[in-house]
Amino acid sequence: MMTEYTLPSLKLGANPLLIAAGLMALAVPFSFAQAGAAAAPASSLPASVPYVATMTFDVASVRENKKIDMSVGYTMGGWFVAHTTTFRVTNLAIEDLLADAYGVQHYQIVNAPPWPWPTLFMVEAKSDSEADAKLAALTEKQQAAEQQHMLQSLLEDRFKLKTHWETREGDVYNLVLAKGGSKMSPAGSMPQSEQEKEQFGDQPVQPLFQRCDGQGCVFIAHAYPMDEWIEMLAANFGRTVINKTELTGKYDFVLKYKGRWDRDRPADDMDPTPPMDQALERELGLKVEAARGPVRMLIIDHIEKPSEN
Repeated sequence: MMTEYTLPSLKLGANPLLIAAGLMALAVPFSFAQAGAAAAPASSLPASVPYVATMTFDVASVRENKKIDMSVGYTMGGWFVAHTTTFRVTNLAIEDLLADAYGVQHYQIVNAPPWPWPTLFMVEAKSDSEADAKLAALTEKQQAAEQQHMLQSLLEDRFKLKTHWETREGDVYNLVLAKGGSKMSPAGSMPQSEQEKEQFGDQPVQPLFQRCDGQGCVFIAHAYPMDEWIEMLAANFGRTVINKTELTGKYDFVLKYKGRWDRDRPADDMDPTPPMDQALERELGLKVEAARGPVRMLIIDHIEKPSEN
């Protein structure tokens, strides 16, 4: 069976993403854009004025799900209803909530609590219609900033969270051009397939989505921003990825792979589908090289489980 994941954009509001436990073939961030949502209006603030997020939730319900049966699995995911303050997530670990709230990957979180697995939370929160109207009038980036601020405030209130930031020298990957250069196509050069047209119908073409089955996974990108592709690679490789390619802008591409690294495969594995590190080079003309570099870390100074409500 083919399992599909729509991954339009990182760190923006999304419709709930329901994923059966154990189906994921790689780590994928939980913060995704609303598929087919209308663009938010442009803000009247000059670009030179830094935006300061201030919004918080009016009401919130946070509870640990203590009825999970690991023998039958569970669903997980969720995010904000597009262009609103309504937030719903199902069965997220504290690391997932922190990643969403602060715009980081799991490897950037230090001192996460050693709560036994599965410690998963159900969260519902929202503000009033006036706050929704205010949020909808902002740009996409400003909406994302407000939504992250709302989550941060929620975690500080209900989980008694205290944090600080540090930049540390750590293991990173440099993304460089392979021999022969990039094989990605300029945005708009790859038409939608018949399967995509059937799947998305009249909705706008998705910047990035993924299909996975027992034979591997495939990323399909249409006008996908290079900076967001860097973030997606960081999420999957589990390290900060630094763009050394000098490529900017948006690209169309297809990346088919199975697993992350060639070194992880048994010596007798004859599967013709390449792992991600090899597929990047063969199919996109990109390479990841191990390096040392600055990594921004979210340090957890204090956190505790929320009280039942």
